[in-house]
Amino acid sequence: MSLDLFSGVERAVEEISVRLAARGHEVSVVCRGRYNLGGENLYRGVRLKNLPAIYTKHLEAISHTALGAVEAMRGYDIVHFHATGPCLFSFLPRCSGRGVVATVHGLDWQREKWKGFAKMVLKAGAWASGRFPHRTIVVSRVLRQYYADAYGRPTTYIPNGIAPVVKKPLDRLGRFGVRPDHYILFLSRLVPEKGCHLLIRAFQKVQTDMKLLMVGGGSYTANYVESLRKMAASDPRIIFAGALYGDDKAEAFSNARFMVLPSTLEGMPIVLLEAMNYECPVLCSNIPANLDVVEAGGGQSSYAQTFECGSENDLVQQLKSMVESDFSLKETAARARQYVAREYSWDRVTDLTEEVYFSVRNALNV
Repeated sequence: MSLDLFSGVERAVEEISVRLAARGHEVSVVCRGRYNLGGENLYRGVRLKNLPAIYTKHLEAISHTALGAVEAMRGYDIVHFHATGPCLFSFLPRCSGRGVVATVHGLDWQREKWKGFAKMVLKAGAWASGRFPHRTIVVSRVLRQYYADAYGRPTTYIPNGIAPVVKKPLDRLGRFGVRPDHYILFLSRLVPEKGCHLLIRAFQKVQTDMKLLMVGGGSYTANYVESLRKMAASDPRIIFAGALYGDDKAEAFSNARFMVLPSTLEGMPIVLLEAMNYECPVLCSNIPANLDVVEAGGGQSSYAQTFECGSENDLVQQLKSMVESDFSLKETAARARQYVAREYSWDRVTDLTEEVYFSVRNALNV
C-alpha cells in the first residue's frame, strides 16, 4: 500500500512519517478507511488508524477530520494537521494539552471546485491554521508572505522534497501508443485550476505528430473531466491515461519530451520537483508558486520554460518552441536535476519538521 494516492499532501505525509518512524519515533497516521484498500495497520513502521467518513464532496474531509481530532486528544505528544480545512479542528488537541503543528500546502479556498458555504469553511480553516496551532509550517515562500500579510502570523518555511529516482525505459506505457521523446506530458489532477482546458486548446493549435498524454483523475470534478474529453474528442493525438502510479508514473516522467503544468493556483507543486528529478524538461505557468520552485537566486537562474498564466497564445508559442528544441531542453533538464537533488531532500525536510516538533514539545514542558 502507498499513501501516495491523490496529491502532494499524501506524498509529504508518507515521506516524512516513514522517516520519523525510522528514527525511533512512534508515528500514527489517521486514514480514511476507503483508501486503505489492503486494510493494513502498519506501513513501514508507521501505524495506520482507519476512521470512517461521510463520503460526499462536501462532508468527506470535514467529517473524517473531526473524528481524527477527537482521536488525537489523548496519547500523543505532537499532533500534525496537513492542509487548511482540517485545521478548523486543531483547537481540540491543543485544548487537551497536545502540541499542535499545521502544514499549509496551499490556499484551498481559492480552488475553483469550492463554492459558497464550502469556500467560507475553507477560508475559516486558513484563518485557523494561523491561529490554533503552536507552530505553522508553509511549503512555499509565497505562502509565508501571505500568512504574514493576511494574519500577521510568522510561519516556518519547509518545502516539500524529492527522493532519488532511477529513470525507466518505456515499457508498460506502450499501451497508450506513445513513444520515447515523442509525447508531451501533463500529470496532475484534472481540475480547473490546473489549466487542463487551456493546455488542450493550445496543443490543438500546434502542428506536430507528438501525443499529449493527460495523466490524472478528477477530484469531485466529473463534469469538468467530461468537458475535457469532449474538447479533445476530435484530436486523436490527445490521450487520457487516468492516474498512474509506481513504475507507470516513473516511465511517464522518464520518456516525455517535456512536461507542462499550466496551473493558475498552486501551493508548492511537488509534480515540478518530480519532473525535474527525472530530468524531464518543464514548461509551467509563471504563477509565483511555480516560479518559487523552478527559479533560484531571485530569478537569476531558471530551470524551466515559463509562459504567461492564462495566456493561450503564449502557451501555443512556448509549446511550438519546445517541440522544436532538443539540446537546449536536455541541457536545462540536466541542470534542473542537479538543482533539486541539492536543494530539495525529504531527509532535510524531515530534519526541519523534527526540529519544529522538538521546539513545540520543549515549550510545553517549560
